[in-house]
Amino acid sequence: MTDSPVWLVTGASKGIGLEVVKAAIASGARVAATTRSPEKLSAELRDPNLLALAVDLTDEHDVRRAVAQVQTEFGHIDVLVNNAGYSLLGAVEEVSLADVRANFDINVFGVLTMTRAVLPGMRDRGSGRILNLASISASVTGPAQGIYSATKAAVLMLTEALDAEIAPLGLHATAICPGGVRTDFLDASSMRRPEVTIPGYDGVARTLAALDRLNHNQGGDPARLAGALVQISALPDPPSRIYLGTDALHAILHKSDEVRADAERYADVSRSITS
Repeated sequence: MTDSPVWLVTGASKGIGLEVVKAAIASGARVAATTRSPEKLSAELRDPNLLALAVDLTDEHDVRRAVAQVQTEFGHIDVLVNNAGYSLLGAVEEVSLADVRANFDINVFGVLTMTRAVLPGMRDRGSGRILNLASISASVTGPAQGIYSATKAAVLMLTEALDAEIAPLGLHATAICPGGVRTDFLDASSMRRPEVTIPGYDGVARTLAALDRLNHNQGGDPARLAGALVQISALPDPPSRIYLGTDALHAILHKSDEVRADAERYADVSRSITS
């Protein structure tokens, strides 16, 4: 299967990342998957087309080492899926700067570092797809979601700019913006909250309570999402962003209406600065 496509998927220990690995292998691809426990993933899937490896996404040298290992093993990389990430929820005033920086290190700089490591090989070959997991939260946010939304908004804008830069080279980048998906993303093991809360932020408390009720009851199916990524990776002219899930589609359409209404309402103020 040396002519089969090669995928590199980050954050493949569980959830969406694990399902993407399974779907890519089922589609006939060879897959390199980053995970905290390569031996566990290899034992779980037992597939000769899987290369499981541990990578520190906050260490540029380790990321480049891993990419070189994949290229040595499989020859090249056709599809990169930047999936690794986690949520940090709480009021903007409550979350510690250390936690904010750590969240950006994985959710944003991890994506940037891996993308930059993979791009030279894709440019040399004149083909390649980069699928970056953003979120509906990149476009629609609310109480308790400020920092996480900021990381995903950064991924969204980074991806759109990247797509414009690399499209003339025969490459494409797409920001994947799902709504709620049934994983352990909202479990304590996969997210962080402030150690100290500030009284008075009732909207934050209500949001967190609502997310606790939603946990594991989201409408999105991770296996179906993975199948959608396989489909998107094969599109001849993929979009630079796509919203996945009925909830995400409804939310972005509603947000678009709100933005348009505000733009029209305050058009005179907008025009006033133009001489």
